[in-house]
Amino acid sequence: MNLKDYVIKTRRHLHQYPETGFHCKKTSAYIKEQLEDIGVDEIIEVGVHSLIGVIQNGQGLTIGLRADFDALSMQEETGLDFQSKHDGKMHACGHDAHTSMLLGACRYLNEHKDQWQGTIKFIFQEAEEGPAPGGALAIVESGELNDCDDFFALHVSPHYQTGHLAINYGPAMAAADTIHLKLIGKGAHAALPEEGIDPIVMQAEFIMSLQNIITRKISPMERSVVTIAKVEAGTTHNVIPEYARLMGTVRTFNQDVRETIKEEIEKLAQSITQRHGGTYEYQYEFGYDPVINTSDSVDTVIEAAENVLGHHAIEVLKHPMAGGEDFSRYIQLKQGALAWLGVKQFQGKTYNIHHPKFNLNEQALMNGVQIFIEIIKRRMSA
Repeated sequence: MNLKDYVIKTRRHLHQYPETGFHCKKTSAYIKEQLEDIGVDEIIEVGVHSLIGVIQNGQGLTIGLRADFDALSMQEETGLDFQSKHDGKMHACGHDAHTSMLLGACRYLNEHKDQWQGTIKFIFQEAEEGPAPGGALAIVESGELNDCDDFFALHVSPHYQTGHLAINYGPAMAAADTIHLKLIGKGAHAALPEEGIDPIVMQAEFIMSLQNIITRKISPMERSVVTIAKVEAGTTHNVIPEYARLMGTVRTFNQDVRETIKEEIEKLAQSITQRHGGTYEYQYEFGYDPVINTSDSVDTVIEAAENVLGHHAIEVLKHPMAGGEDFSRYIQLKQGALAWLGVKQFQGKTYNIHHPKFNLNEQALMNGVQIFIEIIKRRMSA
């Protein structure tokens, strides 16, 4: 079987059997079988089900290449022949592609050791989509990557044409934090609101005032997002409930801004509840740190991608995106870069990641494999 067929076959197998979070036992076992078949020098089991495949080839740098392999809890609606066989689970973020591309690169590089020298650590990570603290933390804390000089990852994106690659210098993805807020009032009959303390009114005031933090407490030059995405209150039409619960997300690129937003949210909750005679419970959950690409690593990715795709196909992005990624943990360990690999369909409608009809263009898979290979050749030339 040639490399392209192997990568597509691997991707389709993974796509049919998605697993989520830290419950990826069978996915991990499949990847381990592939690494054993490839013949890597060592397979290190870390975290719950994460793996590091190691190939040593003389003296030189140690480079970490990462792919995530967890799926999302959602029902697939693609109608593909290889559609998910696990009800309510789907590879809707392309992690099946990430893993198959990295396995393809691993197979090639193990068979062509004359083209590079040093040590490569192929990182296969669970729980990038959560739950907190994500799968990267245990891998980094294991110490197995302390000797790495650089880390690289590709993330598929239907925003970009197949055959193209996009990348940021510096900030690439945001810190992703979670807000948990309970506004506590006093229940009453809806016809006698003066006898209660209405948490729904407090909730409305809080949500409408929340954006003032971004526009009045944070410099407009700082990129930040605060969104309330989940609201729960009440049980029926004629009863004022005792409390309302809210959940939301905060996306930032600066630690000082992050801390300011955390504090200002609590000040707002305190002010509103105090004025109404209620109370509150507040938890701010720090999630993934921002992905800040390092310049030298970005240069390497661009040079590698230009060699594979051509100069015209590389886009250096002016702005980061507000999505979160725990690849940040690897970059913080040393240095590294994450890039966006275009997977837009040549014909027909293309759906975004995290959509039940998302399906990437498989013609892009070998682009990713070849870019990984070129990164290694450029950083670890024989």
